[in-house]
Amino acid sequence: MASKTFCIILLSHVFLYFSILSFARLDPLDASLVDDGIPEFLHVCDPSRYKKLGLDMADFAFCDKSLSFEVRAKDLVDRLTLIEKAQQMGDHNSTDLPRLGLPSYKWWSEALNGVAQVGPNPVTHFDAVVPIATSFPNVILTSASFNQTLRKTIGKVVSTEARAMYNLGRAGLTFWSPNINVVGDLRWGRTLETPGEDPYVVGLYAVNFVRGLQDIEEQENISDPNSRPLKVSACCKHFAAYDIENYLGLDRLHYDVKVYEQDMVETFNLPFEMCVKEGDVSSVMCSYNRVTGIPTCADAYLLKKN
Repeated sequence: MASKTFCIILLSHVFLYFSILSFARLDPLDASLVDDGIPEFLHVCDPSRYKKLGLDMADFAFCDKSLSFEVRAKDLVDRLTLIEKAQQMGDHNSTDLPRLGLPSYKWWSEALNGVAQVGPNPVTHFDAVVPIATSFPNVILTSASFNQTLRKTIGKVVSTEARAMYNLGRAGLTFWSPNINVVGDLRWGRTLETPGEDPYVVGLYAVNFVRGLQDIEEQENISDPNSRPLKVSACCKHFAAYDIENYLGLDRLHYDVKVYEQDMVETFNLPFEMCVKEGDVSSVMCSYNRVTGIPTCADAYLLKKN
């Protein structure tokens, strides 16, 4: 079960990888830059880039755009050693693979209410070339408008700016947004990030914001969702029943939530169900806590049956 789950998670990472282009600023394989630190190559699978690395791109089926994502992902995963597979799973330990011509990739970028710079040595960052991005009102305020079109429009603007920053080597393409945890206690501290306390309202926000982030016009409803291109990759978080940071000796890494099944279905899971089924989100982040004694990131029932 553990190895199967590992492979499923890795494959989901790889599917996203084919929408991701290399960052010369962070990638030792692509050290050459043009003026102002802008990457020389925007696409990993660029024949000129592979030639510069002394490789023939035709030798790597994962770069063949005529093949399906599933075939390309399998080709790439089959080429990786067990250690290399594990190294690609984390944001801080992702490494480049020179023999395959693949750069390292930092997965973590944020865009809750605008492209943001977060964490140590962030791939998404601001400088003299791109000093700032649009900062929209906190999510709790946008949600209070009950305006679905507004929510989607904000997502479109954010992803357009993110793509522009990416082209300049100042952003990633995988954004860990939106936060769709249902607020149960205002003392949580992250209430401003969320759409509020109503599961259905939270779900509607998720659907529209994710569609705004991910959808490319006229390519929103491709029959096979695994084959459609993404403007950027969104991530609905944190699954599930998460609303505590550090309170009265309880912290998010050790908190064990006792939740009735009815509350899980009607309250905590509903926004994520809507985000996946209606928003077609490309990734979901499991939460820090446990639910009835089991860490959410290792709960087969939560991850496979809901």
